[in-house]
Amino acid sequence: MAIIGSIPRRCVNLPPGSLSSLISCTISGRLREGPAIKKFCKEFGDWLGGAHVLGAASGRSAFQLALEALGLEKGKEIVFPIFTFPVMPMVAKMLGYKPVFCEVDPMTFNSGPEHIAPKINENTGAVLATHLFGQPCPIKEIATLTRKRGVRLMEDCAHACGVRMDGRLVGTFSDVGIFSFAEGKNMPCYGGGAIATADEEIARRAAEILSKANMPEKKAILKKGADIWLKWLITRPEVFGLTVYPVLRLKMLMGQDLMDSDVGEELLESFAASNPQVVRMNNLQAEIGLRQIKRIDAFNEGARQNARMLTENLAGLSGIGVPRSADGEHIYVYYPLTVASTRRNDLRRYLLKNGFDTKITDMSDCQLLKQFHDSSAEEDRSGPREASILEICVYPVISEKSIRRLARVIQSWVQRS
Repeated sequence: MAIIGSIPRRCVNLPPGSLSSLISCTISGRLREGPAIKKFCKEFGDWLGGAHVLGAASGRSAFQLALEALGLEKGKEIVFPIFTFPVMPMVAKMLGYKPVFCEVDPMTFNSGPEHIAPKINENTGAVLATHLFGQPCPIKEIATLTRKRGVRLMEDCAHACGVRMDGRLVGTFSDVGIFSFAEGKNMPCYGGGAIATADEEIARRAAEILSKANMPEKKAILKKGADIWLKWLITRPEVFGLTVYPVLRLKMLMGQDLMDSDVGEELLESFAASNPQVVRMNNLQAEIGLRQIKRIDAFNEGARQNARMLTENLAGLSGIGVPRSADGEHIYVYYPLTVASTRRNDLRRYLLKNGFDTKITDMSDCQLLKQFHDSSAEEDRSGPREASILEICVYPVISEKSIRRLARVIQSWVQRS
């Protein structure tokens, strides 16, 4: 069993001082309200280049805030990439809008103007451009298209905080950018999310919505903070190998689920039973956000270096697809390795046996889900895109030595297949 040197599927990126912030906010009674919220929104906005920033309790809540702040007429169509986190179009559907799906580039998994344009009609209210896995989509061209067609543009930056296009940060090319600070992202803040906009009217409406929004109780905030800090601890490679990794190996031997969260239709069934509301960012999240702003660029560069090294070592390997960087900076919040869908689980087990945990993606081929099923959807696909993707962690907490060993293990799997 490869306990020593084993690597988790996700390393939670909390900044130094996160535990002290959790303790001090608890003792001072500033878990919910406090001065950090306003300060974080100002500093994050300055970092983005002067945008109005409004905080929310999660990325999902931030998306709902953005959609409501646009003030679109109910029944309007919202264009989404067909391959995305399915909760996003589900939120739009639950708010009274109609999700419409456009195709994505098979190499980058992002949509471009050539995919979006055919879906825009007189009933289109907005387009959601997504920068998936940390790879920027052609947002400048998409922005040109939506301006010409007179529809609103949103940017889903949940995987792309810190990505630059021609020196400009994503989230600032559209009417409103949406950010997630969940523990699996590159800038976690004990949860949290935010929207950014240069539009005064959108900012005013969003502030009005937030003024009436709730915030979780202190007990819930403390519980979430403690839970995420614990996840930070057990995703340190040296701790992971002694705690979670042996459990995963045992579950694999017993043929059990490898601690995977609900995805696709199962995820949407549970979400549909909820009553999603806009929830405000709390002071603890903002405290961590202020620490993260100072280090996010360096963190992204570390992930980029690890990804570059892995890609170079896997280049040309038969049957293995690696991320292809197009325009702008790819920050590899997720490193999507692709193989034939019939062989993905075999590769996953082989990697786990050799000390590397991997993750099946949360993204879904949405038009194939029953919640969005369209009789005009393609029925002759070989299978949904997610069935061929394994997400690998390349965050800078992982050493160069481990990245090179990972490449050798993948090479050996290809050779034995």
